Amino acid sequence: MSETSISYGVKRDQPLNRWKENSTVAFMLVVVLAFIAAFSFQGARGLYETTEGRYAEAAREMVETGNYLVPTLDYQPHWTKPPLAYWGIAMGILLFGRNEFGVRFSNSLAFLIVIIIVTILGALLWDRKVGLTAGLIYLSSPFPFFGANAVSTDTLLTLWELCAVLSYFKAYNAEESKRKSTWVMGMWFFFGLGFLTKGPPSLLPLIPILVWNYTGKTRVALLKGLGIPLFFFTGFSWFILITLKNPHLFNYFLKTEIVNRVSSTAVHNSEWYGPFTVYLPVLLAGQGVWLYFSARGFWKLIRSGPKHILTFMKQHEEILFLVLWIIIPLLIFSISRSRLELYVLPLYAPITLLVACWITRYEGLTWKRLAMIGTVSIILLVVFKLGIAYTPNKNDMKQVYTMVQQTDSRNAEYFVFDEDKLYGMQFYLNGIMQRVTRTGGESWAATSMDNLLLSIREKKLPSEHLILVRRKKVPLVRDALVDAGLNVQEIESKYWIWFRITTGKL
Repeated sequence: MSETSISYGVKRDQPLNRWKENSTVAFMLVVVLAFIAAFSFQGARGLYETTEGRYAEAAREMVETGNYLVPTLDYQPHWTKPPLAYWGIAMGILLFGRNEFGVRFSNSLAFLIVIIIVTILGALLWDRKVGLTAGLIYLSSPFPFFGANAVSTDTLLTLWELCAVLSYFKAYNAEESKRKSTWVMGMWFFFGLGFLTKGPPSLLPLIPILVWNYTGKTRVALLKGLGIPLFFFTGFSWFILITLKNPHLFNYFLKTEIVNRVSSTAVHNSEWYGPFTVYLPVLLAGQGVWLYFSARGFWKLIRSGPKHILTFMKQHEEILFLVLWIIIPLLIFSISRSRLELYVLPLYAPITLLVACWITRYEGLTWKRLAMIGTVSIILLVVFKLGIAYTPNKNDMKQVYTMVQQTDSRNAEYFVFDEDKLYGMQFYLNGIMQRVTRTGGESWAATSMDNLLLSIREKKLPSEHLILVRRKKVPLVRDALVDAGLNVQEIESKYWIWFRITTGKL
């Protein structure tokens, strides 16, 4: 797109021709910082419950069983997400082993590519200076930085959505009809990969694309050619295949994973005020130091008045598209009753592009100063991420696992008491974990406490059993072990206790 001049009550103190910096050096700095942001200490922190443990264990089971078509959790079919994110995690495990870095590798790689695409988009919409600033902002902002450190689908989904938007603008700018068609096919292909990652939410950027495309002066033929068939083949083949084998899944996907997530109150943060307490903090505080500049730009825009804003939007179509890209999905996320912070991670890219445009053209900052802000921000974020890894946390299953690693427990049997999840612990134990409850009647329980203790007492050969118990439930287990008269050692932490039971001589 051609370079535009934006003026809404703001004086341009620094013309663009004062940018004297070498763009190649600037790009290399962005790439180096992007690698640091994406891969530094990705294996330091343990897997948190419940989301990280769930994804990691499902991917580990894929690698163990070799069944990459049907995701499983605790070796039972697990249909809540399509398999592409699990495939990415499994790839990391195969490449780097069953560890935290392997589990987070696909996220790291996706984050790195996202930074590069944000840089390219900024250059495509405006110029290289805006693109480099956008990449620098994105890689040094807390929200996407820590989002890439959390094992989930959202960083990967952000990658596919950005690839789709980039493909659309490539088609928009292409002069040859054949090139336009190729880029349109690319757009639909990436939307298909997004659908294979997280289903319908992946299509949210398509709405602003359609609105902007068919209301503007220049239109791209998005619905012609092989693009849509390619989308259905890429995004729906897996759904069709497993639904043919399991007909009940059609109702499950339609009702549970779509309708209930939009309308049911039995989901995450379904309260009416959820958008303000869940989304607003991460979209604002998640900008880190860059919030100062975005707040300045937003305030200047508001002061210019509604009439001036509308005129400005009509004159600067790329700004209008970015606003639509933020507002339309955000409204849909707000209407939906299921809300988690990372749902809006893909919306941080258009926010970054808007902030980069403002900073580059109106703040008058040199690249040297911007690079210093970005570098210092990255150093602080990396140090903070490392600090989190060594901060006691009840949801960090690596910290709980290391408690028993020091006991030299070999060929032990591992149990968790009254916990229906703890898939992160199951990941660290390589799947060798059983769930025990007081009655054993729950569908997810392997046995009852009475039956477990009875089997331990009846064993004639030397054996070792370890039972993990949350602190508030310790009295129940301790009393049962005392009554059973077993040889028990307690390994304690602030939040958990391992009961180590030994019989005979080991």
